[in-house]
This record gives sequence, structure tokens and C-alpha cells, in this order.
Amino acid sequence: MKKRFKAKRTKRKTGFKLVAFFSMVLFFFFFTFHYIVKNMKENMTQEEIVNLLFKSGMNNSEFYDFLTMNPTEFLFSSTMGIQLPKSETVWQEEEEAGPVYEYVPDPSPSSDAKDPLIYIYNTHQTEGYSKVGVSEYDIVPTVLFASYYLREKLNDLSLPTLVETNEMAEILRINQWTYSHSYEASRYLILEAQKTYPTIKYFIDIHRDAIPYESSTTEINGKKYAKVLFVVGKEHKDYEQNLKLATSLNEKLKLKINTITRGVIGKEGKNVNGIYNQDISPNSILIEIGGQYNNITEVTNTMELLASVLKEYIEENAE
Repeated sequence: MKKRFKAKRTKRKTGFKLVAFFSMVLFFFFFTFHYIVKNMKENMTQEEIVNLLFKSGMNNSEFYDFLTMNPTEFLFSSTMGIQLPKSETVWQEEEEAGPVYEYVPDPSPSSDAKDPLIYIYNTHQTEGYSKVGVSEYDIVPTVLFASYYLREKLNDLSLPTLVETNEMAEILRINQWTYSHSYEASRYLILEAQKTYPTIKYFIDIHRDAIPYESSTTEINGKKYAKVLFVVGKEHKDYEQNLKLATSLNEKLKLKINTITRGVIGKEGKNVNGIYNQDISPNSILIEIGGQYNNITEVTNTMELLASVLKEYIEENAE
């Protein structure tokens, strides 16, 4: 009886030791993973990361996944080959993404400034608006088309502006990246533009949201506008500078039409990008213009207002 009891105690002790051992291994793994990734991000410039991705044979998503995954995701997907299920929120966002149209070539390429002050790009170039009211025109209502319109308005206000026309989808295809890597693709183009055009000071990423029409639209004196939302990534050390810019532009818009803005939101944590390439410049902003149910007239009405607000801000902050 004593021997049997002793054997049970020995097995129990062995079990505790195994649990303790594996717990220590996991703790060491998570700590080491976090330390390595944190140091890589801190000690490498973003240009060096992009050059690794594009110029040293790492033309796939593995290195990018390594830098963006949390330890649990890396352990399951890269080490054990298990893909963690997407959260209900992520699935819902994908299902309600709204219309996606084809790439829109620049209708007026000569409009791009030679020494641009403003660089407009679309991480999600094919995000589309409603086709209501455009059937008789040769218009594909996307955020890229809206960006071309904003460029014209800014140029008219003597703010030289460049719109990014390289196709994001092509960069994703060449590098075997999925749509979720769009911000890494746009990052490459931003850095290239920065090198080519050192005069660029402001970087604007134009998106559209996926929300109900009544939430994305306002009407003033019989004229409808697509509402504006500023998104600030909070997962980099200098995000307060981006927040200051977004907040200032938001307040200026409210002075013109109080109901045109949905405000400024900070993004961080699980299932969000958290940076949105805004660490590249203190003058980087991401703007959601309307939603999938807005038509292009409502969007362009807002773009005219946004152009005037940008003019005011830039003149007030001219060096």
C-alpha cells in the first residue's frame, strides 16, 4: 500500500515537473521572441526593412509576418503549422467591406506637380463607392478616382500635389503577399516617393469606410457630403505628432460644417495595423472619406472642403 501511494506521489511530482518545465520553455520563447522583434524594429530603419523585403531575396510574406505577428500567432502558424481562426470581428469586417472595382488609370497625368508638397496615395486603391449617378459617365467611383479629384482641387489652390499611380495589387502579386499586407506595399511606394521628391511634406492615405449610409452622410442646405473620419495609428513612438495634425484638420472641418466629421480615432491592439505608415512622417494622415453607399458627387463635395482646410492648415504652419 505504501509503495503504491509512493508511486502515485512520484507520478504526480513528475507531472508537476513536466508542466513547470514546459511553462518555463514557453515563457522563455515568448520573452525571446518579443525581445528579438522589438530590437529589430528599433535598430533597423523602415527603409532597411523594406530593402530586406524587396532586394535581398525575401520576396514573400515570411519576414513581414515575423515582424508583425505576436508570439502566440508565430508559435502556432510558423512553428506548428496551425492557422489560428480569425475573430468574429475580422470576418464581419471582410464580409461588409463594400464594393471593390478595377484600378483607375490617371485621367490627367500631366496634373502631377514636379516638386510636390503633398503626396496622396491609397493603400486600398480599389475600395469603391456607389455607382449611383455615374452610369452615363466614364467614371469608376473608387478612392483612387477621388484622390485624383482632390489633387486637382489642391493644385488649383497652389498646393502642388502628387497622386501615387503605381498599382498596389501588382506589388502584392510580385511579392506573393495577401491583401492584408497592403500597408507594406504602400510603405515601399511612400519611401520611393520620399527619395524621388524630397519636397514632399504631407502624406495623405485616402480610404473609405464600410458603414450605413446615414452614418457616412450629412446634408447642409440641400447639398450632401460624405463624412470624414481621421484614423491615427498609436503603435509607434511619435504618434502624438500625427494626432496633432489630424485633430487640427478635424477642428477646421467642424468650423465649416459641424456635422461633416466623424472625429478622430486612435487605433492599436489586436486585429488592427496600429501604425498605418504614419511613423514615416509627422505629417502623415489616414482619412476615411464616406462609406460604400456614398456616391461620387457626395465624395467630391467633401474633397473640395478638405482641400480648403488643408490650404488653411499649411499656410498657418508654413516655415
